[in-house]
Amino acid sequence: MKRKLLSVLLAGVMCTGLMACGGSSSDAAASAEETEATEDDASASAEITLKLAHADNETSIFHQGSLAFKEKLEELSGGTMTVEIYPNGQLGSLADAAQGIQMGTIDVAPISSTVLANFSPSIGVYDLPFIIENEQQAYDSLDGEVGEALTAELESNSMLCKGWWTMGYRNVTTSKETTSIDDLKGQKIRTQNSEIQMAIFTALGADPTPMDFSELFTALQQKTVDGQENPYVNILQSNIFEVNDTIVETEHVYQVAGLLVSPKTYEGLTDAQKRWVDEAGAYSTTVEREACTADNEKAKETLVNNHGMKVVELDKQELQKRTEGVYDDYPDLKDLADKVKSYK
Repeated sequence: MKRKLLSVLLAGVMCTGLMACGGSSSDAAASAEETEATEDDASASAEITLKLAHADNETSIFHQGSLAFKEKLEELSGGTMTVEIYPNGQLGSLADAAQGIQMGTIDVAPISSTVLANFSPSIGVYDLPFIIENEQQAYDSLDGEVGEALTAELESNSMLCKGWWTMGYRNVTTSKETTSIDDLKGQKIRTQNSEIQMAIFTALGADPTPMDFSELFTALQQKTVDGQENPYVNILQSNIFEVNDTIVETEHVYQVAGLLVSPKTYEGLTDAQKRWVDEAGAYSTTVEREACTADNEKAKETLVNNHGMKVVELDKQELQKRTEGVYDDYPDLKDLADKVKSYK
């Protein structure tokens, strides 16, 4: 009898011990989850400062977009994430900024498609002549399949694109009398360091001269080049009207840019912080595009009305005809170019 009672007591103790062990394991798991959540919340509230670099001045479209990114991110994060903006190429050229994004030494940077094409060639599709007929086509293609494909290509090159910005149509200015396409023949026109854009001006009979933007004004003063090509906002902000008196409205390229974030920076963020960066990117893209339209229109009016520049409109169909051969030189871009054109 005593043996039987002892057996029952031992069984009870063992059962109680097993229940206790089971309860301890469950509590530990719950505690671990709570700890992980607490750590994530703490990480999300930790103060982080991002460096944003661009090459333009404080009145530029890029700066307006950068301010919008900063304000929205700081608002969403409750001030735990701040953005320091470095304009005017303080952290180097656009090419330097692109490399900084890859290495993680720069956290955020808007960079033009012409520069990005050196890292991801497909983005050069937007440098092809007259591929964009209107702003809406640009927006639709960038926000659709084309933009998605380019974003994926950038990501494979250690660059995250959080929004496609725009700079507007590029137009020619010159110090020489120009009333027809043939008058461009032999003129030295400063271009960006882009094979495609140089090919455009070669097709028009001009002498394309790639040059860093920081050297342009002096080159125009000294007659090293006769003219250049840029969106209206850049023409105004850089005082090109002081050395060129004629605008030749070619609209040969609609310049786009990517708002880039460094993967090294992004991967170090919590899910909440990543979401805030994404939302700030989307918001700043809307602000920047609106500023692009408004500021380019205003800049053109100012150049004509306040600075006396003359506007010459050339035959757009003839311009397209003379430059259509440029597409043949870039067969790798054909499918993507057809997709961009499908948004017209």
